[in-house]
Amino acid sequence: MKTLTLEDQEYLKWLTRIERRAIIPLKWSILFVSMVVWSWSAHFVLPTTEVFMVFFLYAMFNMAQSYFFYARRVVLRQIKPFCFISYFIDIIFVTILIYLDTTRYYGRNLQSDFYILYFLMILRGFALFRRSRETLFMSLIIAALFIFTIWFRETSFDFMKQRTFALKFALIGMVGLMSWFIVEMINNQKMELFRIRERLLRSEQFAMLGQIAAGVAHEINNPIGIISAYSEYLIKNSSPSDPRYEDYETLHKEALRCEKIISELLNFANPKAREIVHCNLANLNEEMLKFVFYEKDPNPIKVEREIETNLPNILCDPIQMKQALLNIYINSKQAMTDTRKKEIIVKIHRNETDEHTLNLIIRDTGRGISEELLNKVLEPFFTLRKGGTGLGLSITRRIIEAHGGSIVLRNAAEGGTEVEINLPIAP
Repeated sequence: MKTLTLEDQEYLKWLTRIERRAIIPLKWSILFVSMVVWSWSAHFVLPTTEVFMVFFLYAMFNMAQSYFFYARRVVLRQIKPFCFISYFIDIIFVTILIYLDTTRYYGRNLQSDFYILYFLMILRGFALFRRSRETLFMSLIIAALFIFTIWFRETSFDFMKQRTFALKFALIGMVGLMSWFIVEMINNQKMELFRIRERLLRSEQFAMLGQIAAGVAHEINNPIGIISAYSEYLIKNSSPSDPRYEDYETLHKEALRCEKIISELLNFANPKAREIVHCNLANLNEEMLKFVFYEKDPNPIKVEREIETNLPNILCDPIQMKQALLNIYINSKQAMTDTRKKEIIVKIHRNETDEHTLNLIIRDTGRGISEELLNKVLEPFFTLRKGGTGLGLSITRRIIEAHGGSIVLRNAAEGGTEVEINLPIAP
């Protein structure tokens, strides 16, 4: 079963609150108002069997929905299907009500006034649909039902020439557009709130992780240092023919690995900038390229550069920014270990959509990453490399975001992996 993302969970909780506080009371209001209007127009004569059954079944469904929501009998995954079923039943109820209202005046060309309830059905969509095109689609369906409810009492489409029809149809169109605007505005606000909440949760987790990392480092750094120094002493004072020599080497190697993990954990949990200065991103990038892809490498990797001239500076800590770029290039180099074509393409230019940011794109010709794992690569402690700590790209993400930038990882259309970094230009 697919795990719900934080955004989906927040949306479903919000939808549950809307159903309890607004939608279910609205449904009961529609039922009671419709019953009163129907009885009033029928001069309080007992309704026919079919009319009674329509109101009775709709009331029974409202009671069932009210019980499930107010008694909290619906789990989070079932919220959206319940709401969709409720929405379509409301539309069916209104359509049948209009049909019965027009057919009870047999022989008369009377249009029902219950069509007004279609407006409420359109406006209801703002709470249910997350995309504006879904709202527009449902508005078109309701508009088609509106035309149909008028047409089945007519012998032709001449009614479309009438002024009253044009006015009603225009009103439905305006309500549909207004609903689309409301959905678009609410969705933008919800997405921004979800992003802010996610950042806050991540900050709290990082703060907790920083405290844990500091405590762990304090407790085990000294013992690991002693193990590392003692194993190194044993290696120097024993010959390679000693049967314990390999054990000493393994001990020393694993002690160094523990030191590295603790160091990376501290860098990840608390990447404090040492010095923020104006830096040339192209120069920092070139320094890391020459360091990782040096010319005398026995397995040389071709580096192609597409760098815009006269680029403005960025504000950053050069040491941290070098570390972020270093992590990316090391991962790219390792991803091309078993590939025939070894090439790195680097592009730096002004962002086309935001002139206040610089865009750095790094693409390799490695194996790429499967789509289901692509979103996890930047998460802490997730690694695809044997012996990796899973903190390298996480540290990179933390550094980039701490500098007000963003990083995105994706599979390139030409093959391999592409990293896109956006960093704000220094004012």
